[in-house]
Amino acid sequence: MQNLKIWKYLSLPWLVFAITFFVIFFFLAFFNEVDINFLSNDYLASLFLNTILMSFSSAIISALIAVPLAILVTFYKFPGSNFFSWALSLSIAFPAYVYAFIFVGIFEYSSPISEYLRIYGISLPSIKNIYGASIIMSMALFPYIFLITKAQLSSVGVKVFKAAKSLGDNDLDAIRKIILPSLRPAIIGGMALVMFETIADFGGVSTLRVNTFTVGIYDAWFGYQSYNSGARLAGYLLIFVFIIILISKYFGGDYRQIASKTAEKYNKIELSKIKQAIFLLICSSIFALVFCLPLIQLIIWQISDASVSLLNNIHLFANSLVIGILAAIITIFFATALSLSYRSSKKLRLFISISTSGYAIPGSVIAAGLLIGFDVIFNKSITVFGIYGLILCLALRFMTPAFNYISSSLANISKSSENALSLKPTNSIKAFNLFYLPQIKPALLLSAMIVFIECIKEQPATLLLRPVGFDTLSTKIYNFTSEGQWEMAASPSLLLVMLSLIFVYLINKNIDLNKNI
Repeated sequence: MQNLKIWKYLSLPWLVFAITFFVIFFFLAFFNEVDINFLSNDYLASLFLNTILMSFSSAIISALIAVPLAILVTFYKFPGSNFFSWALSLSIAFPAYVYAFIFVGIFEYSSPISEYLRIYGISLPSIKNIYGASIIMSMALFPYIFLITKAQLSSVGVKVFKAAKSLGDNDLDAIRKIILPSLRPAIIGGMALVMFETIADFGGVSTLRVNTFTVGIYDAWFGYQSYNSGARLAGYLLIFVFIIILISKYFGGDYRQIASKTAEKYNKIELSKIKQAIFLLICSSIFALVFCLPLIQLIIWQISDASVSLLNNIHLFANSLVIGILAAIITIFFATALSLSYRSSKKLRLFISISTSGYAIPGSVIAAGLLIGFDVIFNKSITVFGIYGLILCLALRFMTPAFNYISSSLANISKSSENALSLKPTNSIKAFNLFYLPQIKPALLLSAMIVFIECIKEQPATLLLRPVGFDTLSTKIYNFTSEGQWEMAASPSLLLVMLSLIFVYLINKNIDLNKNI
């Protein structure tokens, strides 16, 4: 289409950069010598086993929490059902690494709760192991599955559920026979997202003393100064991620699935007073555990340490804002160009798909690839470019959700309208402003908010690529938690959570207002 021709040229710089990155990364990861003393077979086996166990167990536990909750708040009417339909997703505002140090602080031997329970002869178990880590990661990440499942349930509709019941099935049978099979793509897609987030996490697993590939990459880079070994680990991790993508697609899921495009209006199912009380108790208990308890603990730590004020971390807040805003602007610009190019040019579609697959790749992998790649090509570290190297990394990683939202919005434009537009002698910029922009404006706003919140929470890439002396809220949290200073970490964590909560609320509101995205 002639009206979209300029967007092909605007997308070319990104395509060249992304494709070049992937090619050079694979070459450097697998064709350079590594430190065999560091990358021993036993060490690699332990990293691989821990990563598999952590990612799969976190995904399974998250699904066991999220799917029943999504069914409860979508199909049934009970006190607080409308509140819980969005409030149960609020724990997504807590980065997993913040969750980790909060619950370590709660469960440690010297905590007030542990000391109180020991009076009655009750000792809290240690959570610094793969089992405790899986549960904590699930509590932080189950909203990914909850939100996708809830959106899919709105599309399936309560009428189908009632129809199954009218044929003689009770609630459990109807859910098992009708609802769960229809939810399989959404559940598996959400589980894949949880696995990617678990694999990508660094601060949380290091606090919980679980060595995964991300921890190994960081140790290779900063502990052993073995850059080729770090790249090799990143290459192994990337292969593991691609295997997860293939598995999720084979079983009917797609990690890029975000939400259903349709939503049905319906009346929720009325319940008896006893069932209403039970459902209210279940939702209230989970909400208190995953959101209220960690938030209250952060506030207690903040109040107990009078030497640390929220104002002391305003410069970290400002740094995080700058990183998030710049990364969001660059990402949305290229995501728009790529989406319009994908729509107009079949020849570029394969390259565009590859260049927008970064969300499935942990930040530590992308950061390691950029560090090695710039060193080989330009004989200098990417960190000499200041925060722009970090922004480039973040844009590469979070291009996926922005591209998917904008592409989904463009898919709602009819071909006949586009063909009519092509008959008018209108230049590309004018055509975009008058025709395409009004159509995709909600998607642009939603994408910008999602990219922003993901960028300010990103920790491993920020730790690897930040300029010397440049700290953000996420890096300062790691500095404190790595030394066990929970009270000191509370202040930047509160600022990060409050900022994330604002955008989680805006994202939920935007989705409710624009269910056709």
